[in-house]
Formats: sequence, structure tokens, C-alpha cells
Amino acid sequence: MTDVIGRDNRLVTVVGSAQIDESDPRWDGAFDLGRRLADAGWTVVTGGYGGLMAATARGAKSVGGFTVGLPISSWTNLAPEESHDQLWWCENFSARAEHILSSRAVVVLDGGVGTLSELAIVWSTAQTEITSPALFLVGEIWRRLYPVLTSTLLVSANDAAVPVVVTSNDEVVRHLAANAPRRSGSGPRGCTDRSG
Repeated sequence: MTDVIGRDNRLVTVVGSAQIDESDPRWDGAFDLGRRLADAGWTVVTGGYGGLMAATARGAKSVGGFTVGLPISSWTNLAPEESHDQLWWCENFSARAEHILSSRAVVVLDGGVGTLSELAIVWSTAQTEITSPALFLVGEIWRRLYPVLTSTLLVSANDAAVPVVVTSNDEVVRHLAANAPRRSGSGPRGCTDRSG
């Protein structure tokens, strides 16, 4: 893990549903996102499992990109996605969250409660930490939920502006290129590389 971070601080973490399979058009969108991020020189980090995480990793790998998965060692009923170049095994969800916060940017795709929790961690950190990752929301779920969240929760205008809601993968890559994310990618604690 240290070697990757040492040579490459261009880490983008992509979070999204593990429930979506290849028959869903959103799987293709995640594959395309991974491909575009890797083409732009980013190291693609995911939660390490199936669904949109697998699609993103496979997309990055399809163009020779470098991928990292963040499986949780206590989740013995799940097998990590095999296409990742490295697996950084995390002791628990908190250790994974710490890694997510060490990324240069976080891209949130359609997902459920787990994805929502990861979004909330990054968004709340941005309220108090100037070194939080850039945050992008992609997908129909977030286009619908973002206005509800910002109009219903007690959120200041500055905090409401933290997530950048985008409509395409191209927008994500353009934003990353135009606005250098604030985080240098110092890497997580509590995760170990057991990939081999």
C-alpha cells in the first residue's frame, strides 16, 4: 500500500451499489467511469466487491489502469472482486472510511444505505476539514435526493455546495482536471495490503 501511495497520490475512490449487475445500464455507466478515470491517469479505488464497484474496477483495468479494492476482513461471507491490482484489507468500516477520506476525490454512484453512509462521512468531514476529498454525485438517485437533502437538512449554503452534482462521467473527469482536489492522498491507517 505504501509503495502505491508513495508513487501515486492521484487516488479517486468510487462508491456505489454492490447489488447492480451487468444487465443494468448503470453497470455500463460505472464501467465507463472507471475507463475514463484510468485514461486520465487516476488510480481507481473501490470498496472491493461486486456491482458498481466491480464495474468501475473492470473499466479501469480495460485500459490498463491501476485499481485498489478495500474489502473488510470481518465480512467473511463476501468475496472481493478479482480484477483489482491490490486489495487493502480493512479491519472494519471505520478503517475503510478513513481510507476514503484520504483520497483526492470521491465519486458517489447510485447505491443504498452503505453508499449513503460513505457520502455522509465525506460531506460531514468537508464541513470541518479543509483537506477533505472533492465530492461528486453521479446518477439519478442523487439528482433526485440532493435537492431534498439540502432543502430539508440544516445545511448552510457553503456546506450544501460541497457535493458537485454532475450528469455525466465526462463532467467528473473535467472537474478533476480543472480543479485539483484538496487532498494529497496520504493514505489510510488500519488497512493492510494482503494482495500478495
